[in-house]
Amino acid sequence: MASTLSNTVCRMAPLALKHPPLAQVPAVAAALRQLVGQSMALRSPTGGWPANLPQTPENLALYLSEETGELLEVLDDLGQTHTPSPSALIPLSALVPHLLWMLASGSYEIMRLIEGVQARVCSTSAQGAVQVVRLVPVLVLALDETTYALDLVTQTDPEPPLYLPETTEIRLLDNDLDSQPILCGDLLRRMAELVTYTQPRLTAIHSDGCPVEILRPFQPWQPATLHLRLHLAEMETQGQPQPYAEASDAVPDALYLPPGAKQSAVVTASDFTLDDFANTLVEDPGGVTGVLGDWLTFTDESWIQAFLITCAQQVVARHLLQMMPSQGRDIGRDIGRDIGRDTGRDSTPEPLPRREELCNRVTYAATDLVQGANGLFRHTFVHEPVLVADVWPRLRWYLAQSSERVMQLMGGVSAQVLAPGLSWQQGSLSLRPLMQLTTAQRSWIIDLSRGRLLPTSPQALTPQAVVDIADDPWAVTLTVAELTLLIDQDLTTYTPAIAALAQSTPIHLHRLDAEAGCQPGQLTLDWCFTLQTTL
Repeated sequence: MASTLSNTVCRMAPLALKHPPLAQVPAVAAALRQLVGQSMALRSPTGGWPANLPQTPENLALYLSEETGELLEVLDDLGQTHTPSPSALIPLSALVPHLLWMLASGSYEIMRLIEGVQARVCSTSAQGAVQVVRLVPVLVLALDETTYALDLVTQTDPEPPLYLPETTEIRLLDNDLDSQPILCGDLLRRMAELVTYTQPRLTAIHSDGCPVEILRPFQPWQPATLHLRLHLAEMETQGQPQPYAEASDAVPDALYLPPGAKQSAVVTASDFTLDDFANTLVEDPGGVTGVLGDWLTFTDESWIQAFLITCAQQVVARHLLQMMPSQGRDIGRDIGRDIGRDTGRDSTPEPLPRREELCNRVTYAATDLVQGANGLFRHTFVHEPVLVADVWPRLRWYLAQSSERVMQLMGGVSAQVLAPGLSWQQGSLSLRPLMQLTTAQRSWIIDLSRGRLLPTSPQALTPQAVVDIADDPWAVTLTVAELTLLIDQDLTTYTPAIAALAQSTPIHLHRLDAEAGCQPGQLTLDWCFTLQTTL
């Protein structure tokens, strides 16, 4: 079935595969910054929100009427020249990585679940055992005579026997995720709600299905429907349970598996607290792994606020097209219906929300995602320590969501490289983002793409080297310097707070060693390209 889908071309309305161009219009960008900035300021602990007034979209709208009006006025002016995108021909082999990137970039929690996380599974068969559970996004192509399905991560046929029933209770054990017991069905509905908020263009394909026309080898054009289904499944395990995994034994990144590869993970059998986890990472004799168990405090509040505001702006930006005067009412109704369905509330059709109501609802949800209890970075992270082991995966997600090519390159792409003075070499070309923590005593380098501490910086390709990438959508030969410029442009445009880390931001590092105590330092982010050659 997987091979059938890989040879299929479909005609469909293009999804928002790239960042919305509306958000790049200067007037829209300015109005968007003003709206989101004011919303986050009001909802912050020091924003002066009345103690007796619940924080709801309706109450927030009372304080944002001017900013909302300015944004919609700018969209009204653009609406006179905006035309809907026509249907496009998209090979399903190209659609699959687009869908996976859209899902993963929408929410940190979704990305972590797609990769696979440790969870205590309370079912008849598992009896509270610790398993590695992952979110399985499945693309379903339904025709009149048959149905095909594809696991977006492994790009192989799904394995329904591994799916967890919706009535199964699980508790996520990874420290950076919500650890409260939850039914699988409730967790899946929460993921669906996140998709609705953060990637509205996926709402139709996830809820009712997206009508398309498809063309397969030796077949005429046929009508069909594309569905995106989400499941929770146990991952295949290798080896015996361990009390905890070594720092170098990271769970394989599901997002970066090559097509057809199986996901597997070493299951841990312990139920450590946050402090217990930190204690397992105490400095080893070589002084390499200990920093993951240390605590870090960001001391530049302007940087962390820029980080949060940019995240919220990106969520609202994905809904701008729905706020256009010609589309706001119908799409607003669909969002209201789907949110009601996903959250279990009464989904009885309500009067069509006005564009202002849609804008207020989306703005509230966006700020809630970054400032709420399960937000990306809580507001108090500016003043309170966070475990270093919890910082790097968040920064990695923020990098990956900047653009699809960044996520592809972080996972590695097939390429040939010709460096000055050498012959052509073939292998996997990787973007290696490196987080460096520096104090007066020493420094540490963490490879964000692999989640490992490095004794030294990896051997990077020289800027003059020529790169020929085989994977789509790359169609030209570039030098490493030109490829680096493309990545710099993506990060500067879509994740400016990450780009700013190239100049470093001040931190305090709280060492577990009582003698070391709290040390001032710097957090710096750098990136380079490496080639893992094949024989």
